[in-house]
Amino acid sequence: MPRVYCDTVKRSSVCLAVFLSVVIAVSFTSCKKKEVPATKEATYTYRVTGSQPTTWSPTDCQLSSETLVLDYTCEGLYEFVLNDTRDGYDVRCGMATALPVDVTKEFAGKDPWGVPSDASKGYAWRITLRDDLKWDNGTPIDTSTVEYSIQQFLNPEMKNYRASLFYADSLILANGEDYYSGTCSWDKVGFIKNDNYTFTLVLKTSLSPFMILYNSSSIMLLREDLYEANKKKSGDIVKSSYGTSVETYASYGAYKVTEFQSDKYMRLTRNPSWHGWKDAEERGEFQTTDIYIQYIVEHSTVLNLFLQGKVDGVGLTATDMEKYGNSEFRMTNPQPYTWKFSFNSDKESLRRENTPGVNHVAISNKNFRKGISLSLDRQKYCDTITPGSDPMYGLLNYSYVAVPETGELYRDTDEAKFVLSSLYGIPDIDDITGLDIAAARKCFALAWKELLDAGDISASDTFAMDFHVYSSAESYARTSSFLQSCIDEGVKGTPFEGKITVNMVVDQDYYENLKKGNADVAMTSWGGSSYDPYGHLWCYCMPDVRNEYGFNPDTETVVINLDGKNIEKTFQEWYLALCNGEYSSASYDVRNKILANVELALLETYCMIPVRNFNTNSLVSQRLVEGADFYVNPLVERGGIRFRTYTMDDAEWDAYCKENGNQLTY
Repeated sequence: MPRVYCDTVKRSSVCLAVFLSVVIAVSFTSCKKKEVPATKEATYTYRVTGSQPTTWSPTDCQLSSETLVLDYTCEGLYEFVLNDTRDGYDVRCGMATALPVDVTKEFAGKDPWGVPSDASKGYAWRITLRDDLKWDNGTPIDTSTVEYSIQQFLNPEMKNYRASLFYADSLILANGEDYYSGTCSWDKVGFIKNDNYTFTLVLKTSLSPFMILYNSSSIMLLREDLYEANKKKSGDIVKSSYGTSVETYASYGAYKVTEFQSDKYMRLTRNPSWHGWKDAEERGEFQTTDIYIQYIVEHSTVLNLFLQGKVDGVGLTATDMEKYGNSEFRMTNPQPYTWKFSFNSDKESLRRENTPGVNHVAISNKNFRKGISLSLDRQKYCDTITPGSDPMYGLLNYSYVAVPETGELYRDTDEAKFVLSSLYGIPDIDDITGLDIAAARKCFALAWKELLDAGDISASDTFAMDFHVYSSAESYARTSSFLQSCIDEGVKGTPFEGKITVNMVVDQDYYENLKKGNADVAMTSWGGSSYDPYGHLWCYCMPDVRNEYGFNPDTETVVINLDGKNIEKTFQEWYLALCNGEYSSASYDVRNKILANVELALLETYCMIPVRNFNTNSLVSQRLVEGADFYVNPLVERGGIRFRTYTMDDAEWDAYCKENGNQLTY
């Protein structure tokens, strides 16, 4: 069972809580002191590669390359960390001094908060900040900083990408959506400044003690002077260029951005203003002094740099796995992402792509897309293109926890098992492969008839499918070939045989083009918030977010039977009801049933066809020692930057690499 503990301001004791119900006990704990570098001048630089972030502003970041910067430069109110035995997690206070206090009864039945009059827990939480928090320039952080930051996330003039965190997603403030839409003043929003270091969150929906700790990570701070100075009118809205350069960004976490050159690199160094360095030294944590990120995505280049000792990790392709698959330095980490083929199903946008004799409209037919799904040899894809990953048949993979108190996974619930057995027509989900060529050919034959009868195709047409990819890298080319070969097998003996061509189109904006209906198909992924599978529906059920053009979650409906009554709502309404509305505080059984039914309905559109889960297979540097010997869970993985240590400092490592001719053996 995880522990939750917080140091007091005086650092004199540790408050320990165990979630068996909501029992909080006070205890003392000791931490084994690890060896720290004897030479103060020694540096330990974590050197990695990746794609360049467009912004790392907390209000607008979208991609993993952008949120990565926030991971290093921000601090949560509470932090999930490896436990002492390195096989689970504890929760420590970060910016907060103690666990959140449930003060729901103070707000029950009172205007304007909307807390039910009979509510006794989960709706209102009081949090106290440390009094020694600072920005990297030494400017103090207090409750006003938190208030300003949340207000800017929701600023109705800005329409920030991450505004939904506080009105529709994980930490929904009372009246937050009304403020965002411009229909109420700020003093009616569920953020109350009690004093300089204490504030209260009043929520639209009830959260358990675990979920308030988990979802409070949504609160990320903005330095007011910088955020305001970089605001500029852009059409009908105001945008801030905060978080686009060293000069326009401020850190309040363990590291700060000190160098950034577009298309080249970013360097982060220790933030001396961070309050946690004394404790980190005592615990032997955060040995890393610098983080150096080179913006390189070409795999062969990264692999060569890795073998020279110039970067500390490299992802492995299928070809690499043949050589390095048995290396003692290989690590496999499961991730909460499912990769899928996302289709444009809008007939009119597809028709605009037609050229004489070459038809794209066939993709709009559901049976055509279902035929593709049943033609996919997912196991072969994983074995030959993404070794280490696993075939995936649903939208949520095995990283999602349905019941945090017990650790039960969503995919292990009866409701989630029903999704897969229903979709694929196989009672035992262990027997599902997703591959059924005979059924695929029936779907393609039916699709031909439906399309022909509707006048969408002619018997003499050939058919094109533009598959948009980020680059011409080997993995993308192999995926395109895989899709072509699966379709070729699936259409044998049908009127489509020999007539379908998959065209690989290199398009670095393929996500946006897919959303706008300017692409036929692309491979996309969604994931995150492993302990909130219900919130994952946001990715599919909100019109402005979904990748699959032509699927309209705000108008298409799902009927779910609850308590013997058939209830019909749009996909969007089900998401809002489950996460923000009448079912947000329902039992896990009810919530899992709604989630499962919506997932099944999404899959049955065949606009999104899952292929594999996302496991990272990588080699790590010979000098790196991760905090845990195995992947623990999505909350702490192997310990991350906090627990990563090094057997050699930078100078020693460079000398070692030189001695080996800058060609290391793995």
